[in-house]
Amino acid sequence: AEAFKDADIVYPKSWAPFAVMEERTQMVSDGKFDELKDLEKRCLLNNAKFKDWECTEELMATTKAGKALYMHCLPADITGVSCKEGEVEASVFERYRIPLYKEASFKPYIIAAMIFLAKFSDPAAKLAELVEADTKRIK
Repeated sequence: AEAFKDADIVYPKSWAPFAVMEERTQMVSDGKFDELKDLEKRCLLNNAKFKDWECTEELMATTKAGKALYMHCLPADITGVSCKEGEVEASVFERYRIPLYKEASFKPYIIAAMIFLAKFSDPAAKLAELVEADTKRIK
């Protein structure tokens, strides 16, 4: 509830602590895939502690002027719609449905940009090279 107070934007997505995400990333990097199953079990036990938490109209009312933007990377567990007890009330999700779908539509481009940035040491130069080459992609 504290994070909602006077917020302009709320992004109530994950119940997993950041340290768990770091641990998972390291396990994947180290190829410790069997250990991931144990980590998943620990995460599910931890998540059970927060089963009753959801983004509600009451919480949204505590945001700046009660009008913060609700964001989520989707899919969301919507109470009474996609599941019995979810992470967001149906009325909150519905009010922000269009902005949420627009946000989600950017995901493939953001992922592609991240891959591009990771692949080339000088992405701006690579983009300039591609533009200058003027290679037709469709024949």
